[in-house]
Amino acid sequence: MRDRVLAALLTLAVFATGFFAGLWAERHRPLPPPPGAFMGEFGARPGHTPRVGPPVNRAELSEQIDRLRPEMDLFRSRITEIYAQFDRDIDSILTPEQRDAYAKRFQAHRGFGPSPDVGTDDTPLSDEQINQLLQRPFRTLAFFVVIPMTLERMTNDLKLGDAQRDKVKDLLQVRREKFIELVDSAPPPSLMLSRLAPLAQRLGAPAKPAAAPAH
Repeated sequence: MRDRVLAALLTLAVFATGFFAGLWAERHRPLPPPPGAFMGEFGARPGHTPRVGPPVNRAELSEQIDRLRPEMDLFRSRITEIYAQFDRDIDSILTPEQRDAYAKRFQAHRGFGPSPDVGTDDTPLSDEQINQLLQRPFRTLAFFVVIPMTLERMTNDLKLGDAQRDKVKDLLQVRREKFIELVDSAPPPSLMLSRLAPLAQRLGAPAKPAAAPAH
């Protein structure tokens, strides 16, 4: 019975992602392409060619971020609390070597914190970077909701023993319940923009390609 309930929750999360992304796109054209492949955050495809779509409406995104900033700040605050509690709980389960691996492979690649692959300068973001920042929160839904997949990855990456695996599974279940409660109460746009908002000052027009030299 519990497995069927969990499967239903995951299905609802996936459909909600597509529904709200579509709703957002219809009301605020032009916007980047819809979210990428489900579970796509677990590995980039070699030789991937970015999809070409309409130019990003940077002014519209900036306006939405300014209007929704209080909700997004609250969302990030609560997701940070969920992460922090999980970090404290798992710390006592892991060995020193496993803690180092956890910090490098999980803490450093979270979907709602500052993006490690965009940089920290003031260079305007490209359309492709904006697209990726908008997609990342939705992809992270899978990491929170699909416990067997997440547990398998953590078991392999951290080399968990059987007793550790059982304890981590319990922690993941608690974290998922908190996350679903948070997402259920958060306005969809604030979820979609949560990764982009901290870099809103970089939504200016991107630099134009250099003109080809005259012959």
